[in-house]
Amino acid sequence: MDQNGVTNPKPQADIIAKLEQITGIRERGYISEKGDSVPLMVDAALAALNDWGQDKNLIDGIIVAHNAGNMLEGRQGFHTVPNMAALLKNRLGITNYECFAYDLLFGCPGWLQGIIQAHQAIQMGDAKHVLVVGIEVASRLLDPHDLDSLILADGCGAAVISGTTDEQVGIISYATYSHALDDISCIYLDRSYNKEIEAPTLFKMNGKDVYKYATVWVPKVIKKALDKAGMDVSEVDMFLFHQANGKMLHAFANNLAQMYGVQGLSFEGKIPTTIEFTGNTSVATIPTMLDLIRKNELANYNIKPGDTVVFASVGAGMHCNALVYQF
Repeated sequence: MDQNGVTNPKPQADIIAKLEQITGIRERGYISEKGDSVPLMVDAALAALNDWGQDKNLIDGIIVAHNAGNMLEGRQGFHTVPNMAALLKNRLGITNYECFAYDLLFGCPGWLQGIIQAHQAIQMGDAKHVLVVGIEVASRLLDPHDLDSLILADGCGAAVISGTTDEQVGIISYATYSHALDDISCIYLDRSYNKEIEAPTLFKMNGKDVYKYATVWVPKVIKKALDKAGMDVSEVDMFLFHQANGKMLHAFANNLAQMYGVQGLSFEGKIPTTIEFTGNTSVATIPTMLDLIRKNELANYNIKPGDTVVFASVGAGMHCNALVYQF
């Protein structure tokens, strides 16, 4: 259906084929209808803590990025109190009362912004080790009658950010843009296009407006971050882009290349994708992709010591951000 409730007359198979052609998405993952979002968040956090290998009570900050809080079982809505970070701290059994625990609502760039804020807290001496989590259970906010929302899926990723004295490793620079005037209505919550469905809060997106914003501003925010680092795009070994849709990823590369006066093919082999088999998991796309690469589970991609990686994301607000990191 469209926003006026008019049904698309094309056969369903044709609609699905066209959607895959545009987005690159072949499959998506949804959590079970049983239970809420918390177990998914706890599993990702425990995996990150296990990789980190230190006492969980050394964590002195928890940031959880999401868009709608704790999604309740089935279609029973969502809760934001207690906040997700507090729930996570509770389930992990972290007894350190000086460990802050707050949520970050920043659209799809939320996890990356959480990494930036963790870095800032460490730089200011307010923390030494911060657990940053990005979780989205979008399946319970989807309108089955709205094609634009069907790119979304469920996922969660987590990482522990720690301070280091090694100047050759870590965050080199970052940049964030927020455009909350003309672009505020690109992504929002509203009723289903099917007027018979009473759920008042379902995910809505003006796909064309989102695409226009993202393809213009993501290359610009990347250049801003690289300029702050005093680096040229040719020095970047890999780009980890928010996995919004396949067409958008190509546009990021082409527009960025145009800004630097190089051929788009200059980035061949530097832009991994997971959207084909994960869908768009919002705040979780970048951390889950990074995890696959670090575990050598994403074919033909690996990150070596000394590699420079640019992370970039875009989402509801509208917001976009980029971060330059040396491994």
